[in-house]
Amino acid sequence: MKNILRLLSFSLLFFSYSNNAFTQINVSKSFAQKSAKMDLAFLAPLENSYKKIKASESIVVDFDFEIKAKKADMKIGFALFPEGKNAITFPHIKVSNMAISAATNEDEEARLVLHEMSREDLESYQADWGAVVFFQPKTVFSDKDHCKMLALYREGKGLVYVFYLFNEASEEVDLQKNCLSFFQKETKEEE
Repeated sequence: MKNILRLLSFSLLFFSYSNNAFTQINVSKSFAQKSAKMDLAFLAPLENSYKKIKASESIVVDFDFEIKAKKADMKIGFALFPEGKNAITFPHIKVSNMAISAATNEDEEARLVLHEMSREDLESYQADWGAVVFFQPKTVFSDKDHCKMLALYREGKGLVYVFYLFNEASEEVDLQKNCLSFFQKETKEEE
């Protein structure tokens, strides 16, 4: 009985969140399918200050979905990599490789800074591992001056990248930091 109530509560929560998010900004079918497969919740900005744009394709990464702020000069790109037959055994190496691929190497003054997330921060995303990386993107990747890349990994589900691309830092970057997270893990009841 507890499992049925838990499933019903989880379903209602999922549909209320997904209904709000998907009605505000229409996500692509592939993004929605990958999100469902990976147990991801996309929480679109509720203030209707973003619009969907054509997802960018580059030699670095193809976004599954991309939105642009209507007032602030910022884009947010999402790249989802579901775990398939081959498990992602070293997410920190994949994230480092992604950052190195996206960051410029033309400017000697440019820095790449990676912060591994604390257990407390990971809990808010329901992730097993995560990092935040700051860098100046390559021009083939973005026309913006700065990038904050959020990387989240959950065992058995996959690796998620959220790219916040902007010219000038603003509070908007932090306001949208929780727009994507994994659903809460199911806990097994003791018998």
